[in-house]
Amino acid sequence: MLAPETISLLEGGCGVIIGTVDEDGAPHVSRGWGITVVAVDPPQVRLLLDAADTRVAANLAANGRIAVTGGHIRTLHSIQFKGAASAVEPATEQDRARAASYSEEFFGNINAVDGTPFELLDHIRVPDYVACTVRIAEMYDQSPGPGAGTRLSGQAS
Repeated sequence: MLAPETISLLEGGCGVIIGTVDEDGAPHVSRGWGITVVAVDPPQVRLLLDAADTRVAANLAANGRIAVTGGHIRTLHSIQFKGAASAVEPATEQDRARAASYSEEFFGNINAVDGTPFELLDHIRVPDYVACTVRIAEMYDQSPGPGAGTRLSGQAS
């Protein structure tokens, strides 16, 4: 089950990093462009990805293995989850609207913390998205400090 504070972190403008592996175990990292919790028990999220990143799509089609870390820009509170992702599918108009609102919040958080001008952040914005659904199997607190790596309770096993 996902706690309300976990949902708030993941659905907010956190920095989202995605890790996948190919059939030989070679890793690939990418950026996520929005998370929407679609079920809390068992936990599932809809994850938005860069449509141009064909390696993520190929890796998920091959084995579905994924790790996602969401880190709050202002507090550094971070959650990592691992699970099985569906193959990617084209983004819907609702997904594109979600990615736009995520990007604005994400860029706003970066600007508030370190003053990076929005014009400099716009260059990392992607032109289109794909989506997948992730069934969360494991969750960890990845916030900096002595508790980093602690498995969170109340999750799928």
